[in-house]
Parts: sequence; structure tokens; C-alpha cells
Amino acid sequence: MAPALLATLAALPMLAAAADAMANPLAGEYCQPQPEQRVRNRDGSHLGVATTCPLPGTRRHRLTLYCADGQRCDRLHVDQPSEQASTGHVALLDLEGDGMHEAEVRGMCGAGPNCEGDVYRIDPHRRKLLHFFSGGYAELSVREGWLVEAGRASCCAWEFHAWDLSRPHELPLRYDNMDLMVRVGAHGDGDGGVEAADCTFLRPSGDNWRVVAPPSQALEGICEHYGEPYTLTPPDTAPDDP
Repeated sequence: MAPALLATLAALPMLAAAADAMANPLAGEYCQPQPEQRVRNRDGSHLGVATTCPLPGTRRHRLTLYCADGQRCDRLHVDQPSEQASTGHVALLDLEGDGMHEAEVRGMCGAGPNCEGDVYRIDPHRRKLLHFFSGGYAELSVREGWLVEAGRASCCAWEFHAWDLSRPHELPLRYDNMDLMVRVGAHGDGDGGVEAADCTFLRPSGDNWRVVAPPSQALEGICEHYGEPYTLTPPDTAPDDP
């Protein structure tokens, strides 16, 4: 292929982004177009993400699933109000480290580390993208088959929400259908540091919460969030309400 043609092809994403910004004069203030990033999945498919600025005040994330045969299998557009979510962006990640990637769309952030987030995952059987998770968090991870959302609850406490991925759930996973909540609170040493922490595991029980034992050693590791000794709240041994 001629060098001039190669250079032209390489410049296409930048030219498209420039055209996007010209079509939307306010795009550069709150929204920056981003060319597609693409990653290969374990099954030979590819997941691509890109950002455009189609209208003033709107940021659009494009999520595309390319199947192993090279054909486009599915595409989703996720729109954000760019002024209200000025830190919004889309990224590729592999939550479970299994070679099947997800697209994570982050939105508006609060005063602390918590930001809105939505995760879209591949359904390899239907060859579709699914809205897998929606919440507000600082970190999202998978621990021994549990999806764990971590967020600051106050100056001296963090709250963790967890979903058992081996169980069926209505999608997207969200606060209302979590399987477990963990609260970790810090006790100061008088000099602005952390001396100890308390850690409580809770399961939904009707309209209330019931204190339970950690389901696994891996999940009990959440209690070490502050890196200091912790006290585990003993489980509630009272019978469930009828």
C-alpha cells in the first residue's frame, strides 16, 4: 500500500474527531470526541468503544461488539448530558480477568471519590451487549465470584455492595437487588490516623437488614480496607420474622 494512502488512513480517526468538534462548536467545552479503542476477547470477538459529541450538551458513547467472523453483531449508544457529567468517559475493562471484556461508562461524580457508573457486558450466546450493572461507586471488582461495589459512605466509613454472580438476577445489577452489604467504619487514634475499624456484614431480610457472618474468607478481606485491626460484628442469631 502506498505510504501516502497509509498516512491518510492513519489520520482518519483524528479527522473524524475534528469534524465532530466543528459540527458542534460547544463540544470542546464539555465533550472531547475520542476515536474507537478496540480489544480482542477470548472467543475471538472484539469490543470497541468511542465517544462523539453529536449535539451541544450531549456526549455519546458508542459501544460496538464485533463477532469473531468480523461482522458487527451489536451496537449501543449511551448518551450523557456533558455539562452535568463533565468527567464522563467510557473505558474497556476485564472485571473477572477471564478474557471477556466489558465497557464501563462513568458519569457525574460527587464531592468524594464516588461517581456514577454503568457496565455493559457481552452475552456470548445471544451475541448481544447487556446492561449489566448500574450504580455510584469509587471502585468495582470481582472477588471469588462476587461483584463488589465500593464507595465512601462518610468521612470515616466505606460501604460495599455485593452480588453473588452464581445466582440469577434481574439486570442491571443495582442497589435494590444486591445480595450483601458490608459496612466498614474507622476509629481515630486522636492524631488524625486510624487506630481500628469495625466491620458488619448484612443481608436483606424483607424491609430490613440482618447481620450475618462473612460468606467467605475472600469477602472478609473487605474488612481490611483501612489496613488496621478490625472488629467483626457477630451475626444475628434471632429467628427471622414470620
